[in-house]
Amino acid sequence: MKDQLIISISNIHGSRHFHLGKFFKRNVVAASIFVAVSVIVTAIVINYLVGEVDQSRQSQQQLNVHSKQLTSEIEQLERFRYTLEQDLAERNDELELVTGRMGELEHVLGIESEVELSLNNRLDTAAVNSAVRLSMLQLIPNGSPIEYRRMSSGFGNRIHPIKGKKRRHLGIDLVAKTGTLVRAPADGVVELVRPSKKGYGNLLKINHAYGFMTLYAHLHSFNVKSGDFIRKGDIIAETGNSGISTGPHLHYEVRFLGRALNPKSFLDWNSTDFEVLFDHERSIRWDSLVKILQDQASTHLQLSLHKVVPSEEISN
Repeated sequence: MKDQLIISISNIHGSRHFHLGKFFKRNVVAASIFVAVSVIVTAIVINYLVGEVDQSRQSQQQLNVHSKQLTSEIEQLERFRYTLEQDLAERNDELELVTGRMGELEHVLGIESEVELSLNNRLDTAAVNSAVRLSMLQLIPNGSPIEYRRMSSGFGNRIHPIKGKKRRHLGIDLVAKTGTLVRAPADGVVELVRPSKKGYGNLLKINHAYGFMTLYAHLHSFNVKSGDFIRKGDIIAETGNSGISTGPHLHYEVRFLGRALNPKSFLDWNSTDFEVLFDHERSIRWDSLVKILQDQASTHLQLSLHKVVPSEEISN
């Protein structure tokens, strides 16, 4: 009886007893253990899966946050790309404008544009030629030294208005009221300041660069002294009627190596009509002077570039 399990079931009709053997008892115990183990394993699995789901949700949330960040960065990059494209378009427009102006500048400077040259080389060439023009217009007499009403007498042979004889007129006479300011037509040094009541009257001479000289006669007063260094545009004297003169005017001469040239050619010479002087004064070897000034301008340009490049290399 020890190896039997008795199960009693009671109701209104009485009690019934079931006798279970040893084998059945073991099976029930094994089944109970299995069920218990299954429940435990299931609980563990469910707990693991719940943990995995929570971790997946957290990962999903992190991915969503990262996705939003990436989306924001992409939008910023798109805006930056759009800005760069706009900037590039503006730079292209500016480059086309510069290229167009380069063509105009080359035309003004008399430079033949070469397609194979880079823009930098074209700019260097234009800079050199522009510097040459500026130097020549600063150092060689050009433009009128006074504001005048008219030219009463030109350069060359004429009948002297007082002596009545045919004589060579070495300059031009510019009519202007007494006291009209006389300005230097180029840089130079005052060679002579001579007060006089005879001939040329009050006379002033200025030596300019490269063998040029200008002379001013019949002046009223002087604003400079002999030996003064002057710049183009400086006031040097006032017009008058001194010496042998029929009225207030300025007698103006331009000379090269002592030889008188027609001042009218120098009056008409400016940055706009730059070639006019070379066409009128062909006896002067302008090509050699231009070559010297080009070499000087090119040297200055190279020196300025060498000053810029090292600072850029240091910053890099």
